[in-house]
Amino acid sequence: MIIYLKNLTSFIFVVGLLLGCGSAEKSVQKNTYFAWSAFLKQQINGFAQSNQRVHKTVVMDGKKEVKIVSNVDWEKEFALYLEADLNKPAYEKSYDNLSEPGFYWYSLKKDENLPVKKMIIHLDANERPTKMEIEISQKNFLFETRKKLFMNFSQGRIQTYYIEGMQQFFLAEPTSYKILGVLIAK
Repeated sequence: MIIYLKNLTSFIFVVGLLLGCGSAEKSVQKNTYFAWSAFLKQQINGFAQSNQRVHKTVVMDGKKEVKIVSNVDWEKEFALYLEADLNKPAYEKSYDNLSEPGFYWYSLKKDENLPVKKMIIHLDANERPTKMEIEISQKNFLFETRKKLFMNFSQGRIQTYYIEGMQQFFLAEPTSYKILGVLIAK
């Protein structure tokens, strides 16, 4: 009986190892496009650890508000940028790759209907982003939204970000907004 239990335990252990190895392989994501989400999450983690502050200007329908913000929730602050990640399985063949040495340029194919229309990332000599531009738009019978997202980098680190957008709901006046964030040097 003891030998049987040892063999059963060994068998369960080996099966567990094999199943564990198989699931790890499935979790590895193949990047067809620039690994934007991974890059931005790395920046977010660095900002959270260093308690990065930002000088923020918001203009909503012509009304301007300026403030210095500490304790920023960077995941929320950069939510629109994170949502623009092109490395989603459904997007794999949806973009034309117009990239050249020194920049990545992805443009939505004409027969596709996805929110991200264009993504351009300029690189420095060390292959780090220097500036980025994303165009997003969606339209249906209930609403229309357009956004342009920009970021500027120095030595691969975000220095400024800018969002300009418009949204309009059915039978309502359009709302326009601009957000400018300048990271404050420590």
